[in-house]
Amino acid sequence: MILIAIPISILGIFGNSLVIFFLSFAIKKTRFTVYILNITIADLGILIYLYTYFMLFLKPSIVSASVSYVIELIYAIGCNSSFYMLTALCFERYLLVFHFTWYQCHRPEHLSFFFVITLWTFSGLVSLLEYFACYPRFYIYLDENTLKCRITNLFQIFLEFLIFIPIMVFYTLAIFIRMQKKTQQTPPTLDISIIATVVLFLVFDVSVKFFNILEFWFDAVHVPTFSVAVLFDTISSSVSPYMYFIIGGFLKRTYDPFDVFLERALQDEETIVEGTQMQQEQLSE
Repeated sequence: MILIAIPISILGIFGNSLVIFFLSFAIKKTRFTVYILNITIADLGILIYLYTYFMLFLKPSIVSASVSYVIELIYAIGCNSSFYMLTALCFERYLLVFHFTWYQCHRPEHLSFFFVITLWTFSGLVSLLEYFACYPRFYIYLDENTLKCRITNLFQIFLEFLIFIPIMVFYTLAIFIRMQKKTQQTPPTLDISIIATVVLFLVFDVSVKFFNILEFWFDAVHVPTFSVAVLFDTISSSVSPYMYFIIGGFLKRTYDPFDVFLERALQDEETIVEGTQMQQEQLSE
């Protein structure tokens, strides 16, 4: 699994770095690119951690405990932050699509910035709780049978499967159904990007989370969760940049620079124009 994951992680580090550069310096920032930028930063942190782990696996070296703790914590924060901010992205997109007039009139000016700061902080606190309750992911003395570890696992299940994942799926499904009803119009590429990102998350991340829960609570279930999780983590964190380039470029059948592909994949002008027309119709009535 690691030998397969190494080239994927290298491509992922390059792709995510490219997206971060374009979103920071070459593309006009919007309320949605803020989420994409922070999700990409979180994915890059995950990939750097995984690549470091792969290199230590192939060529074992002595690493101090403090360094090990820091990189483990970076991985946990990256995973949680990416997950939470994808949910926030779906939520804000839903508000714009289905409640355009209210959203345009009442949305706080710095809502995206507030969400990002809050979710980074929240993911840090959750990661610290998980980390100190159940020890690092690759820690040799990991003991999952302690009471605090089981309580923390129940908290994770509640937070992920009963709050964030249902919210993400509901808003994404609503956006998808709306796209299907408007068969005569080309859907905004941002909606396609969001739906594709959520589908990838459900396939790779949620499946591993589910198997982890089965293995944690049912000893009779033997799933190669660890090796599969390493590969799936690598794929999930690596594929999004290339998916954006495909959506923004090859679906339009043009040969523009990559930053144009990315900007096109994240644009929502169609929804803004449509919402403005609806708002004008309501005012004229």
